Amino acid sequence: MSNFCLKDTEGFYLALSDQPKRFDADSPVTNVFFDDTNGQVFTVRSGGVTGVTVNGMDESKCTSFRMEDRGPIISIKFSPDHKILAIQRNHDNQNAVVEFVNFLDLAPTNVEYSHTCKWKNAKILGFVWPKINEIAFITDHGIELLQVFPEKKQLKNLKSTSFSGAWFSWCSQSNMVLLAGNNGALLQPFLLNNSTITKLQKLELETSKPVVERDVCVLRLCDATWCAIFRHSTSAVSSPGPTEVWLMPLTGPNGYHHTHILKTGLVGRFAVHVVDDLIVVHHQSSQTSQLFDIMEESKVENNAAIHIPIVPGNTMKPARFGDQLCPMYSGNWVVFQPDYIIDARLGCLWRVRLLPSGLAHSVVKDEIPKIVAVLLRRTDGRDTIYRILHQLITHADIYLVELNKAFDEIHTVYRKWADLEVARNTAGQTADSTRTPHKFPVLITQVEMCSYVLEAHMEDKYIVQAVTAYVRSLARRALGVQAAAGEAAVRALVRGGARGRLRALAARGCLGEARPLACQLLSLGRLDPAAAQLALDMLARLRAKEEIIEVLLSWDEPISAVGVAKQAGSTTWHTMSPRKLLAAAHQHAEEHSEPTAFLAVYHMLINRNEKLRGSPHFLRGEQCDSYVEYYNRLMSEQ
Repeated sequence: MSNFCLKDTEGFYLALSDQPKRFDADSPVTNVFFDDTNGQVFTVRSGGVTGVTVNGMDESKCTSFRMEDRGPIISIKFSPDHKILAIQRNHDNQNAVVEFVNFLDLAPTNVEYSHTCKWKNAKILGFVWPKINEIAFITDHGIELLQVFPEKKQLKNLKSTSFSGAWFSWCSQSNMVLLAGNNGALLQPFLLNNSTITKLQKLELETSKPVVERDVCVLRLCDATWCAIFRHSTSAVSSPGPTEVWLMPLTGPNGYHHTHILKTGLVGRFAVHVVDDLIVVHHQSSQTSQLFDIMEESKVENNAAIHIPIVPGNTMKPARFGDQLCPMYSGNWVVFQPDYIIDARLGCLWRVRLLPSGLAHSVVKDEIPKIVAVLLRRTDGRDTIYRILHQLITHADIYLVELNKAFDEIHTVYRKWADLEVARNTAGQTADSTRTPHKFPVLITQVEMCSYVLEAHMEDKYIVQAVTAYVRSLARRALGVQAAAGEAAVRALVRGGARGRLRALAARGCLGEARPLACQLLSLGRLDPAAAQLALDMLARLRAKEEIIEVLLSWDEPISAVGVAKQAGSTTWHTMSPRKLLAAAHQHAEEHSEPTAFLAVYHMLINRNEKLRGSPHFLRGEQCDSYVEYYNRLMSEQ
């Protein structure tokens, strides 16, 4: 099976940030912490006495300050508005306490206070900020949600819930806490929203296959919240089987009610990211990353959808810091959601980004349409789709089947969008927010397709095949051909000498029916009379009487033009310029040496004058004197 390779692309579809955010590396006197809610790295030197530095991708939120060393720090995080700093320390044999420091303009105000957990002898597993001025203590006894009043140096208990947990996972994008109980055989999600704690349906795993903290994370994907679990296969033989990633829905639209199983085919240490609604599974030992798209159509069996990587696993693009190459997939890397990577030894913070063009660098020919479908669901997929189409059209003799299917993928998305727009705008119908969400990151209109793709290939050898494929794809998805596409099709087919195909498409309605298209077909009248007749028939169906009259006059058929004008009704007939009709009739009489048509038109106009004004004479402003003289001369010669 031959492969398709998009020109001028590298074989990488993932990359780290061009410039990492640098911070002081981990050392005996420097501790590094990460706040995944704000995406910030805290470096604490000598317990804070010699300084605390806060770095992140947003330069406006970076700061540094000093604080008193009151013991080893376990966790340190800013509130979402960066006005309160919370610190958890390792206080042996003391009640669980979190300290707070108020900040103004990213500088400490020296206003400090603390809060002790309500449960005696409880161990704080960590804390999170669900919103501004609200903090949740996650303990081995349960969750305590509190409101912080920084000006009063006080905290008020909003809600608490008991649960015996050993560790937790937090998703800041959905305010979801997942607590693990029963030695990792029970996972209990809690939603921290609207100043309350909502207990959701628990996930009960096989007691023989409990999970550990490193194999579980909560993530936001496709407008839903999921629990991702690495399931490492066990077998009777010495070597373990390949690992699977199970995505189990926690909250989201009704369309996401089943588990998605991602087949990695690999064994070892893994980490997971979400990049542009793609699941990225990093595998350390092979130094590769795999991409999974759960929006890809898959067969659901036993309430589970099975997925394989959309492209073969590949390494990320080599990264640099300064003049050095960065060690990729390092054992020092720590991964955070949704797309952060930290190397505390190097002192680097990156975000993982998608390189859309890399998806089409080398794919099996038959899978080109699948890649186009994947790119249609990506935020930055448009340009790569255009590049793929350009290459397919240029080599349509090789890729005509794939080009047809690529057009179908584009039009399937447009059809879904059009249907939703109709439903949204139809009286009595409202969008159902509980159903599977429909996001259209890339929506390619016919105008855009013509402007950015087809126009560039009008002189190409295979433009006739490409345009025909495009028009037929529109028909397969029941999408009417708009003016831009119709004009492009006519131009391409005429230039390609495929006037027979043009007539066939027009006759079957594949090009749609519109005045601009009909006028374009009319322009071919001298080259192809049959096309002109098709245009006339089209105008008749469109009831474009004025355009038909103009066509008949240009075709030297004044009698027929007058007939159509009279059939169009009194408004059209009574407002027709007599000078224009007489001029056309006079030209016909002179060219054919046959005055009959002129006399017939003249008499019809006299009768119209008589009926409208009670007099057969033309008005001075109608400028018909020369034609009256011509009429009188004809009558005197008889």
